[in-house]
Amino acid sequence: MKVRTWAVPASLALLLTACVVNTPQDDGHRHQHHQRHENSMQDPGNEPAPRHERRGERRASVERFSCENGLSVTVRQQGTDRVSLQLDDKSAVLNRATSGSGERYTSNRGLFGSGAEWHRKGNEAAFSFKDPYGNSVETACQRQQ
Repeated sequence: MKVRTWAVPASLALLLTACVVNTPQDDGHRHQHHQRHENSMQDPGNEPAPRHERRGERRASVERFSCENGLSVTVRQQGTDRVSLQLDDKSAVLNRATSGSGERYTSNRGLFGSGAEWHRKGNEAAFSFKDPYGNSVETACQRQQ
């Protein structure tokens, strides 16, 4: 009888606790964990952030990278899920892929009709693709200031 006296309230408390646990909710945004939600995206003057920032979208930006193997890559952000890479007269659109850290984009077609991957973190990027002869090319790139 003594076990029942404390076991029933303890079980009930455990069940109620499980009901109020703060679980992640799908808020409709498709973004990585490093991006903030709408309610925290206000500037210091308490003015709402511009619409594209509230939704985790990026402005169309163009950045240039110099790579260790001598390549120059121009990267154009296309929304939140795609980038366009341009290398001389070749270009490819890569789609966002899962990344443990930074931003990773991949494509099965790449610059020369084969696969390509652009993995960026801060001012550095790892770029891998197949050249016109089918050889795998991997190089590290640095964003130009």
